[in-house]
Parts: sequence; structure tokens; C-alpha cells
Amino acid sequence: MRAARIYVPNVQLREHRLRLNLTLEEVAEALTALAWERFAVRVGVNAGMVGKWERGEKRPSRFYQRLFVLLYGVPAEQLGFRPAGPSDQAAEDVLVELGAGEGATHPLLPDSAAPGGARLPLPAIATPRRLDPEAVGRLGTILTEYAKIDNLLGPAHLLALTSLHLRFISELLTVAAGDGRAELLTVGARYAEFAGWLHQDAGNLQEAAYWSDRAMGWAEAAGKDLMVSYVLMRKSNQASSQGDANRTLGLARAALRGQDRLSPRARALALRQEARGQALSGDSTGCARALDAAREQAAAPEDRGEEDRILTGYCTPAFVEMEAADCAMLLGQPDEAVVTFQRGLAGLPAQYQRDRAVNLARLAVAYAASREPERACAVAQEAAAMVHGTWSARAVGELRRLPTLLSAWPDLASAAELEATLAALP
Repeated sequence: MRAARIYVPNVQLREHRLRLNLTLEEVAEALTALAWERFAVRVGVNAGMVGKWERGEKRPSRFYQRLFVLLYGVPAEQLGFRPAGPSDQAAEDVLVELGAGEGATHPLLPDSAAPGGARLPLPAIATPRRLDPEAVGRLGTILTEYAKIDNLLGPAHLLALTSLHLRFISELLTVAAGDGRAELLTVGARYAEFAGWLHQDAGNLQEAAYWSDRAMGWAEAAGKDLMVSYVLMRKSNQASSQGDANRTLGLARAALRGQDRLSPRARALALRQEARGQALSGDSTGCARALDAAREQAAAPEDRGEEDRILTGYCTPAFVEMEAADCAMLLGQPDEAVVTFQRGLAGLPAQYQRDRAVNLARLAVAYAASREPERACAVAQEAAAMVHGTWSARAVGELRRLPTLLSAWPDLASAAELEATLAALP
């Protein structure tokens, strides 16, 4: 009698899916979208296949392993995949040819060969022969709703959907002309910027940078000064998240060029990035000056219309206060940060649930740095409870700083309880 085969589950692969709170079906859909968007390859992956890979019943090919790396934003080794050996070189060469190699460009609709050298068929659904202006408007309306969902639930559920819309927009651009093309480029820039933000909030800075660059190109082609400034501000924010003071300041100041053409909220967002750059440089005076200017602009009553409200409407005085609190932490001023976080959180509108979780996590870190461990643990538990519904790599990253900060109180029961809570985070 043949012995039953024993499979070794790929625990790491499953854990990364759960970290993003994705179902097997959502992972399959995201892999399908990535395969077409990046490599123009149509794949037939489904939830059953993903489940078999996680249970160890099957091993994904090198092509699918690369898709998982792109989806989860971590190296292959952290997903339970062995490093490529000599026998895998041919497959790796195909991936490089398709644009999957390190530093490769990301063609939206590449004309490439499929793995094995076969030429790919044309898409089953043909690109429309003309651009309907109403379709462009509806794409913009959908994105506005996605932004509201992001505020409530975080990025995990929107990454694959946004990718599909970007693929569709890139196809429409092949037939768009005249004023319709400019409008489509504007909407495309908004989608690309949003994709960059989603990837940043999910902890994938490489993808965030790529989509921000794509947004910049489309915004410049459309002649949209506000969007160009906004994307420069977003790129500054990506730089500050990596601790790069010079790049943070340079991009923030670039975003402020031609300030007369910007709305007060757009200026406020760039100014808070200038403040972050000054804080990273250790310049408390320059930071305070930029924050005061940001507060003044965020409180200004001027309204530049719907486009401005869609892009910058979240930049309220409360938002600037929470940014000021984070600058205080960068400057080593946790006591001031605690007071400022509390003030900002008190004024944060209810719909910004993910931002509340992020800033509660930052407040917990500030309490710990101020040597108030009990308060740090209490606020961290509140933030952790929110993270389960509004997952953000930023919030989780802040919370995971706490065990080290709380190690000065080894006998604190609430610290031990918090460690158990953090271990259960997705």
C-alpha cells in the first residue's frame, strides 16, 4: 500500500496574504492583473491554485513566484521560495526580457513574448475605437469613491482594482485624441498617483515610486500644474518615509514652485513636507517656520474647485497638527508630540479611519518615548484593534516599534498583553 504523500505548507506565503487581509480569490485576481499589466501575459490562475501553493501541494513556477514578489512587495526568500539556481536561468532570462528584472521599466502594454517564446494573442476584448467623454467622467467618479473606501478600509482591497483601471486607461489612450485625450491623461494621472499612494501605504516603496513617476508623466502631458505639484509632494513624502532629508526638501520645494497657481491646501501639503525635511535635518527652527505656514494655508477659506477638493480635501488643520506631532518625534520631542497628536486626533473627521489608526500608533510610540508605558499600551491596543479593519503598513510599522521601547519595563503586564496583540496582527 502506497504511503500517503506528506506536503510541507508554505507558511510564509499564506502569512503574507493574511497580512494584507486578502482572500484566495482576491490574490488570484491580483496575480492575473499583474501578469497582464506588467508582462502582457494572460494567465488562468484561480483560488484553488493559490490554495495548493500555500498548502505545499504544488510549487508555483518562477513566473508566478515573480508575480507574488510584485504583489506582496518582499523578496522571494521571504515568501518561502528558494533562490534561483543554474537550472532556472532560462526562465529567469525570459522574465528579464519581459521586464521583470531589477530596475526594469514597466511598460503598460508591452509587445512581448510569453514564457516559452510563444507570441501572445490579442486581448479578447478589443480596445474601443473612440473615446466616450462620459466614460472618462465616470472613471473619475469611481476613483473618488475608491479614495473614500481607502480612508475607511486601507489599501489592501483596492490595489488589484486600481491596477485594472490603469490597464483600461492605458488602452483608451491608444485611441484618445484632442480634448478627450487631455481629460483622460488627467484621470490617468489621478489613478496612477492613487496607485502610488496605495503601494506606499502597503509598504511597497518601489512600486509607489514607479506609479508616482507614471502620474508625473501623465500630469505634465495634460498640463495640470496642480497635479504636478501634488505628485512632487507625494514623492517628497516617499523620500521622508525613508529618512532622506535632502530629497524630501528638494521635492517639497519643487512642489511649491509657482505657488500662485496652487490652492492653499496644496501649498499646505508641500509646506508640511518641507517641515518634515527640516525635522529630518535636525533644524527645529526651519521646521517650526514651515509648519506655521502650513497651518495658515490649511485654515484658509479659499476653494479652487472640485479638482482641488478631490486631491487635497483631507488637508485640514487637524491633519497638519498630526504632521506637526510626527515632526516633533523626528526632532526628539516626545512630550510635545503627545500634546500635538491629541489635538490633531480630536479634530480628525470620522471618515479617516485608517489615518486615525496610523496616528494612534504614532501617539502610542510618543507615550512610550515620554516614559508613560501604561498609556502607550492602552493607545496601542486601540490602534491595533483598528488595524484589523484598516490595515496599513505605516500603522503596523509604528506599532512594532513598541516592544523595544517598552523593554525598559519588563514586568509591566500591559506590555506583555500588547506583545501578544501585536503578534496576532496581519
